[in-house]
Formats: sequence, structure tokens, C-alpha cells
Amino acid sequence: MPQDIALDIPFPKRLNPYVEVARARNEHWLVSTGLLSSPHNLERYRTWRIERLAAGFLPGVGVNDLTFGLAVQSFFFFFDDLFDSGLGEDPAATYEICHEMAALARQEPGAAGITPSFPLARVWTELWLQAQLGMSAAWRARAVRHWEEYFLTYVSEAVNRRSGTVLGMDPYMKLRRLGIGSEVVVDVSERCGHFEAPPEIHQSMCVLEARAITAEVVTLTNDLHSLEKDLANGELNNAVLLLGLEHGCGRAEAIVHVQRMIRRRTTRFLQLEAEADRLCEVFGLSPEQRENTRRFLDANRACMRGNLDWSNESGRYSEIGVLHVNRSPRIEDVVARTAE
Repeated sequence: MPQDIALDIPFPKRLNPYVEVARARNEHWLVSTGLLSSPHNLERYRTWRIERLAAGFLPGVGVNDLTFGLAVQSFFFFFDDLFDSGLGEDPAATYEICHEMAALARQEPGAAGITPSFPLARVWTELWLQAQLGMSAAWRARAVRHWEEYFLTYVSEAVNRRSGTVLGMDPYMKLRRLGIGSEVVVDVSERCGHFEAPPEIHQSMCVLEARAITAEVVTLTNDLHSLEKDLANGELNNAVLLLGLEHGCGRAEAIVHVQRMIRRRTTRFLQLEAEADRLCEVFGLSPEQRENTRRFLDANRACMRGNLDWSNESGRYSEIGVLHVNRSPRIEDVVARTAE
């Protein structure tokens, strides 16, 4: 799929200036944790350019916070690739893994109970403990819910693959809003930016809709760019393919539908930003709370735009990336060694 298709995401491109420092630290961390175990796999990982994704999501944070945000992004990709194999067509095995991850998310810090049973789970648990430092109980409750929803969508996807179910666009978008990971990304943006939007803002229909739009724009952008990779993995639940079925049209027309869907959503997001300003007045928020509200909405902007910019330049969805997938869906089998 060409990586230069025009998409109407009208927010400025930004990139954290510490991107290369974070990249070097991230590679050292992945090797030291055993998530990258060979020069070949390190080179494949480098073609993904995930450091630029994190640098687009977190354009204004310091180098240590960017390094942490990049570690979380690395986890997303390693975890997602677990299921690009026979595991992703085995609902029972997928449930075992994802139920464990959701339980780990719910577990109180320092509590004796669930112990991670495979390498990637152990890495994630360390990241999750770091993420919670300095954050409020309200933030933790939101983040737990979003991580749990993210993990458990893999079970639904495994059920769909096993049964051969091809979803309609509405249920597909509902599932992907939870599973694309953007809810966690903006939670991490608060943590890395050392701020939190007020609870009443988070619970407003305005901001809940803005978060849903962010998830849908990221989903549609991702599906457009990952189409060839999805086809290589035998994954038919992709917005481009589903729109083609729904409208009885070819791929080119389906892409136009994706472009229109993104345009409608970003236009609505701009309206919601104005509505959030009004809510700040209604709630009588302090200048600091208003600034944190603005920063949270800006984190959603960065998530949508950063994902687009990265998708346009990453090798993960290029011809080289598809060749890698054809050879091996996973970059490293070691991450799931005890999970299958």
C-alpha cells in the first residue's frame, strides 16, 4: 500500500529533538532484556523506526520521559506480533495470555499475587510499575481500564479468526477503538508530560468523544498503511477491505471512503476542542487545570498526527516489512517462549 496517500489530519508535524538519544537507549534496553537477541532482528526492528512514533506522540517531553514512552511503544509492537501466528487463531490460548495481562494491570502495586509467566509479561509489569509513579488514583483507574480493554480485544480477534467471522464496519470500529492502543498512548502522554487533565474533564462526553475520535483516526490510518501486511498475515478484518465489502467497491474507492471518514472525524475533533474550552468555564477550572485540559487535547492531536507521520516513513508496512512478515510473523519468538 503506498505510504503517501493524502489524509486530512490538520495538525502540525512535531518531533521530539531527543529522538536519537532515545533510540540508542531503547535498543540497548531491548537487547539487555532479551527482547532482541540477534543482529538480524535488531536490524529488522530498526526498519520500523518506532523511536519516531514515540517522538511524534511526545514532542515536548524530556529525554528520560521520551525513553520511557518509547519503551511502552516497543511493548505494543512485540505484543501485537505475538498473535500474528497460530496463537492468534487459538482463542483459548489467547485468553490465557490476555487474561493474565489484564489481571496484572488490575493488581495493586506491591501486592503478592499474580506472577508474570512469560518474558514479555515480565517486561510489561516493570513498565507498568514505573508508569504509575507520581500519578493519581483517578489516572491509575483509567489506565487500568484501558490496558484491560486493550489486552482483551485480542481474545475477540482470535475468536473472529477461528470462526472466520468478517465484521461489519460498525462492530469492527467499536472493537478497534479499544484495541488500537491510543487510549493507553494518551494516558502515557499524561504520565510522561507530568500532568493530568481534571477528572470532570475526563468524564465529560466532550473528551470521551475526542478520545474515541483519536482511536478511530489512528485505526483508519493504520489499516490503510498496514493493508499489505494484514493480507500477508491472512487478516481480513481491515477497514479498507471491510469498506470494499460494505459498499461493493474496489480498493481505490474504499480508500476514498477511508479518507472521508478521517476528514469527518478531525473536523469534529476541532469542534470538540472549542466545546472543552466552554466546559472549563462552566466548571470554573483554575488556570493550571485549563492548561492541563489543553495539554491533554494536544496529546490526542499528537497521537493522530504522530501516527500518520510515522506510518508514512516506517519500514514496518513497506515492501521490505511485508517480506519480513512472510519469512516470520514475529520478530522474536523468545517473547512468548513459555506462553504457547
